[in-house]
Amino acid sequence: MFKITLAEQKFEGIIASVDSEAITTYDLSERIKLVLKSLKLEDNIRNRDSVRDRVLELLIIEKLKKIEAKKAEITAGKDEIVELAAAIYNFPVEEFEDFQLFLESENIDAEIVVEQLKNELLWKKLSQQMFATKITINSADIDAILNNYKNKVGKIEFNFSEIIFLNQELNNWESSKKKMETVISLLDSGTSFELLANKFSDLNPQGNRLKTGWIFEDSLDSETKEILYNMNPGDIKTNIKISNGFKILKLNQKRRFGSDQIKFSFLKFSSFDKNQIQKMYKKNISCDNIKESEIGEGVKLLKIKDMASKDISNLFLEKLDISEEKSFTEVFDFDGEHNLLYVCEKKISRSNNISREAIERQAFSKKFNQLTNTYLSNIRKSTNIKFFNK
Repeated sequence: MFKITLAEQKFEGIIASVDSEAITTYDLSERIKLVLKSLKLEDNIRNRDSVRDRVLELLIIEKLKKIEAKKAEITAGKDEIVELAAAIYNFPVEEFEDFQLFLESENIDAEIVVEQLKNELLWKKLSQQMFATKITINSADIDAILNNYKNKVGKIEFNFSEIIFLNQELNNWESSKKKMETVISLLDSGTSFELLANKFSDLNPQGNRLKTGWIFEDSLDSETKEILYNMNPGDIKTNIKISNGFKILKLNQKRRFGSDQIKFSFLKFSSFDKNQIQKMYKKNISCDNIKESEIGEGVKLLKIKDMASKDISNLFLEKLDISEEKSFTEVFDFDGEHNLLYVCEKKISRSNNISREAIERQAFSKKFNQLTNTYLSNIRKSTNIKFFNK
């Protein structure tokens, strides 16, 4: 016998069951609405279809968490749920009612959001009860993480998405290129890259590998690394030929790992005359001995020595990060002037700015997540899950 909540009373039908827990079409529709809003995508049939399977799977996992917590007789009070909502959505606890009114004004069922928060809170309590005391972090674990951290400091990380088009037959590029050209046309018309990746990519039909996450430069093939190096966040690169097809890349973010431990020395040239700034590329720059007389008329020079990353504006830091020592950045506009930077030195501090306590917390969190994910995966396989009219 299914237990029907208030949200389930609004349903048009049951779409799936997880043991005694029902997933309704209303519940799924509201969760899809939340996901689309979080992705800043229009709520239409095409976008709903693109995320439907993923949202349904998340709902199944949520029901599993709820069932397991109930078996262990885990409970959560309203005050705890309100505190969690305030922490996640960044509002004062005393403004919870205003938060609910805001959700309703956005045509979001507040009860659905509260139910989701409650289930996550129940699962958090249960998983801590089950696994927290089973995890030990020894000194060797901390040393290994610390050494790994130090070796990565200063290296570039990329976060990018890709759409893959594989040849239908070996060395037959016609079909994959035609498919890619269709996607390029849709991108040019303003269609979301993420939606197109869900629909067309041969390697992520369900969207579960839409983004690569953060990947270090050393883990990339030389061609992909070079392409990403020359892209800015938000850029899309098309017509990339791979061993058995084509791919399109979108660079989401780029950063230098441990950049808070890096100090930059650089020269800043600025002028209202872009032609004068561009002439700097042809000059033989010396960071140690450059003089005002060596730069062009109307160009201002500022010398910066050992400035920490945290003290540099995001725009300047982005340009410095992707440029090598003894090289110019690209020309960019700032405060109404044309600017150009020359990177003299990137000095990486090898001091241990991350505490052993922080490393221990990170290691604990990693092992804790591994245990909980494995447990969820196992109960997902053994639970009676049925689909109706999927």
